[in-house]
Amino acid sequence: MYIVPLSNLPTVQSGSAGETSAQSGGLPFREVMQQAVQSLQESQQAAAQDTYDLAYGNSADLHTIMIHSAMETTAVETVVQLTSRAVSAYKEIMQMQI
Repeated sequence: MYIVPLSNLPTVQSGSAGETSAQSGGLPFREVMQQAVQSLQESQQAAAQDTYDLAYGNSADLHTIMIHSAMETTAVETVVQLTSRAVSAYKEIMQMQI
């Protein structure tokens, strides 16, 4: 394992956190969370429409209904995981001593 000397560490620049993560090539957490929530809303709308269609007998395509339901479940789990990891990271940062 190689330990990086302190003298070669990059300096911290003033600016917003979104700018620094965009410069490093990654997506800011805000955009990741917005995309996850947007995906969740879209999948919930599709699943709700499928539910109404099935209840009224307008849908004969059961496998598509099951796919939309599974996509909604996955989107919910993704948002829950992102939220819980953000909260645990926040708690860990708050417990750090300065």
